[in-house]
Amino acid sequence: MITKRISILIAVLLLSVSGLPVHAAPTVKNTTQTSTAGADKERAQKRIYTAEELCCMAQYYYKRTSKTGYYPPETSYKKLKDGSYQIVLRELISRGKEKKKYKNYARYTMQGDGSGKDEKSGKKIDLTRYSKVYTPEELCKLAQDYYYRTYDFYPPNADYTANKDGTYTICLYEEINDDEGTAHNATCGWLTVNVCGVGQDDLMLTAVDINP
Repeated sequence: MITKRISILIAVLLLSVSGLPVHAAPTVKNTTQTSTAGADKERAQKRIYTAEELCCMAQYYYKRTSKTGYYPPETSYKKLKDGSYQIVLRELISRGKEKKKYKNYARYTMQGDGSGKDEKSGKKIDLTRYSKVYTPEELCKLAQDYYYRTYDFYPPNADYTANKDGTYTICLYEEINDDEGTAHNATCGWLTVNVCGVGQDDLMLTAVDINP
């Protein structure tokens, strides 16, 4: 055994002296482990939305993709056995003594990550391509930018109030210093919007979309 090891060592030394390359054993990568780690990272980056957020995103998706550009004012949803949601976009057209009558615009089956399908056409859809869910602070910034685009004045201050229905009422204002050394707030506008930035101008009583 010792003689065999000495022979191998002498052979390697002779190859090195002769200038011929000595190849090391190839390194085998664990491709399965690398692929799994990448998939886990991709899943970790996906956001899971609440049913209410998905409803808002579905409304905005319909507005951006339908031929009419209409924004269905109401939604309803039902959680299915597989954990997905069936979302209906609708509008109240009559109110009877015992029953309300709605006009339905679309029906989607959605997963928590915003992917799903249009039940009428069977087409796969991705709500995240057309809408985004914003934080209250982001909505305030969007509201300031919207006001500037509309009225050519940028309100320097914005505060928000969270409403029970999941919307936010945003007050845009400017602090003004008086001659007496005191200060007061001059209100520029009030906007109530959902997490996708769609809602109403509370002063003008008109629909608004503060998305850029």
